[in-house]
Amino acid sequence: MRVKIFFKTVGCRVNQVETESLREKFAALGHQPAETPEEADLVVVNTCSVTAKADRDCLAFLRQTAAANPKASIAVTGCLATLEPQKILAAAPGAAVFTNKEKENIPALVCGTPAAADFFSVGKFHGKARAFIKVQDGCNLKCAYCLVNIARSELKSKPLAAAVAEVKKLAAGGFAEIVLCGTRLGIYKCPETGGGLAALMRELFALEGEFRLRFSSIESEELTPELLGVLKAAGPRFCDYFHLPLQAGADPVLKAMGRLYDTARYKAKVEELRAIFPGVGVYADIIAGYPSETEADFGAALDYVRGLRLSGLHVFSFSARPGTRAAALTPLPPGTVSARSAALRALDGELRAAYAASMLGRELSALTLRNKEGRALALASNFLNVELPGPLKAGRLLRCRVTAARAGACLAEPL
Repeated sequence: MRVKIFFKTVGCRVNQVETESLREKFAALGHQPAETPEEADLVVVNTCSVTAKADRDCLAFLRQTAAANPKASIAVTGCLATLEPQKILAAAPGAAVFTNKEKENIPALVCGTPAAADFFSVGKFHGKARAFIKVQDGCNLKCAYCLVNIARSELKSKPLAAAVAEVKKLAAGGFAEIVLCGTRLGIYKCPETGGGLAALMRELFALEGEFRLRFSSIESEELTPELLGVLKAAGPRFCDYFHLPLQAGADPVLKAMGRLYDTARYKAKVEELRAIFPGVGVYADIIAGYPSETEADFGAALDYVRGLRLSGLHVFSFSARPGTRAAALTPLPPGTVSARSAALRALDGELRAAYAASMLGRELSALTLRNKEGRALALASNFLNVELPGPLKAGRLLRCRVTAARAGACLAEPL
């Protein structure tokens, strides 16, 4: 029996790749996509639990879907389903719940059709100008605030040959940018050869075709000299962009969090990247209002981040996660957390504006994404948003020169 399926993803790039892979696996079995949950026979929800807000969003969607389409079957997976299955069933009592370890087998389990596991490989990427592939899963860090090492505890990597074949197929299919994703991308290790991320990137850079490669997120401590040498040698084939999780800008807080570095080591890595990749975009996650963060710590963090001249921040308000060490700490007053979040978001605006202004007159490589109001919206290799005279076909790589800058974006002319 063929059914119509609606897919809902909450959370990270890894979740998005996994959902796309499930979409393709169901399509290969003859099932059709549904445009809305209301018209679906089956709703597949890939959940996140990195913050309390992510939990709320997932559970609200499940309650709404169960009420709006009581005849639909609901399959729920992801980190919240792995950690809190009882909450899933309270929101959608008839749902089938699958852990992260069971996720890849959902099409086979739901349809009763055996399917080979392929580490969530994809052949295209639904509705996107860029393609994402998952090459690594799992984390064994013990950060005091994080559930990922519980929800995704098993360290796994895609075989190097399979990753190369997947990128080759996506490039041949017309994707001019392919993003490598992993829970901890920097600890990629081929299960067949033992080769690390540097070995994988060498193979990918040797492929023919007009496409570029980007990292999603990587720990600063895992950017080894060998890996950086491989990336530098790749030239424009590799995007000059790094998302390096920071989480706090004061050493006492980093120590309390159980992070791998202090502020001096993180700063040294940023400076090393700038020396290797002139004009590089360096972005960071940062948590506002960690329970042990004092006013002095927060003031030092603002000064530190401003002095680093990062390209932008992704700001998260601290969210106590059940089962973590930080959940046992006395939380800061909500007003304090909100104020610190607002201050960091204001700083993010300053950083993005300054970084965009630093690109005036420069040549950039940009990928067209879509058209809006007669302009083409594109993404530069350094992750700056670029507006070009349009319309232009999505998915096209081009060179352009920046003519004007504003907060977080640039105007440019094609060369």
